[in-house]
Amino acid sequence: MSKLLQAYLRFWAKRYLERANPEIIAITGSVGKTSTKDAIFEVLKTKFGKDIRKTEGNLNNETGVPAAILDFKKAPSHEATSPLGWLPIILKAPFRSFLAEKKKILILELAADKPNDIKYLTSFIKPRIAVLTAIGPAHLAAFGTIEKVAEEKANLLKVLPSDGYAVLNIDDPNVRKLSYGGRWQVLTYSILEKSNFQAEDVKPKLFKFEASTTFLLKTDKEEFLMRLKSFGRESNVLPALAAIACGSIYSISLKTCSQALEKLTPGSHRMDILKGKKNITLIDDCYNANPLSMKAALNLLKDLKAKRKIAVLGEMAELGKESLNAHLEIGKIAKESADQIYAVGKWAKRYQSKKWFPTAEVAARYILNDIKPGDIILIKGSRSVGLEEVVDSLKI
Repeated sequence: MSKLLQAYLRFWAKRYLERANPEIIAITGSVGKTSTKDAIFEVLKTKFGKDIRKTEGNLNNETGVPAAILDFKKAPSHEATSPLGWLPIILKAPFRSFLAEKKKILILELAADKPNDIKYLTSFIKPRIAVLTAIGPAHLAAFGTIEKVAEEKANLLKVLPSDGYAVLNIDDPNVRKLSYGGRWQVLTYSILEKSNFQAEDVKPKLFKFEASTTFLLKTDKEEFLMRLKSFGRESNVLPALAAIACGSIYSISLKTCSQALEKLTPGSHRMDILKGKKNITLIDDCYNANPLSMKAALNLLKDLKAKRKIAVLGEMAELGKESLNAHLEIGKIAKESADQIYAVGKWAKRYQSKKWFPTAEVAARYILNDIKPGDIILIKGSRSVGLEEVVDSLKI
């Protein structure tokens, strides 16, 4: 049934692409896909207005991407098995193929949960611009090694045309290893490495439940002071740099990019700053987690000032044979970043925190009684842990 659904949606998505013939910007990576997609959309919207569309929500797998191409805003979750949930999409897909509004540019998010996912998606999606955010130890239960993950992500570059662009985050060592010797053009972005679009003097700030980040953007030709209404080097600055790189392809000025990015706010459960009970500050980053994003969030917490810093960390799912070492490593980093650690979920025991909870529900009840005025609390874990329950119990 799943294969039939994939083939059906692929057929109608191809019909739309043949009719509309949009330029496609495709984004993949182990972290930061959605933030990067949103940032690119905001920048390009300044020039193309309503003639541009992006993936909504999390439509990034074999069925979600064609649904996004056909302008569906949401679809049943990845875990849904009943065909009834897909019935409205199945019935509307042929009509969307012929009637959905043509767009000059489509911005698509591509996930790779298992081998050949990117290869399958690029069998009918031919991007002009490919953005690689980072390649980390995610979905290792399916891939086995990070080298296999990198190999799969690199399939996105292989379908670029001769006038295409590879936009690469070279702060990530696994992206940096990818060959630059293709027929396409390469634009690099980074915070730590010398690149085409580099952020220097990155300064995250948190004041009265409002986050901001300033940095000096350096390009081959000019410098520009940028400001974001969010913080997090990996979760917000790097996506902004990718967006600026894409903007340069379409001759959008740094000033226009800056004005667009300053309006951008974090998505739900992605470095979202919330006011909590007892005058605490919540950093809600519980949308999902893997070792790369965990390190980024904990490093940010380490840089902040507070009476007490607390990390509520859920387990990281789908890491396969790397699960033990990955959780032990994150536990060590957490001890350097937080004054108190609460762990939630089976594998989270390996964080070796003082307090462990089997479920988010149990954790929420305990933590609510333990918080104190002035605390900053980071909440992060894999989606399967359900840490939204902790967020809901602590926020006002």
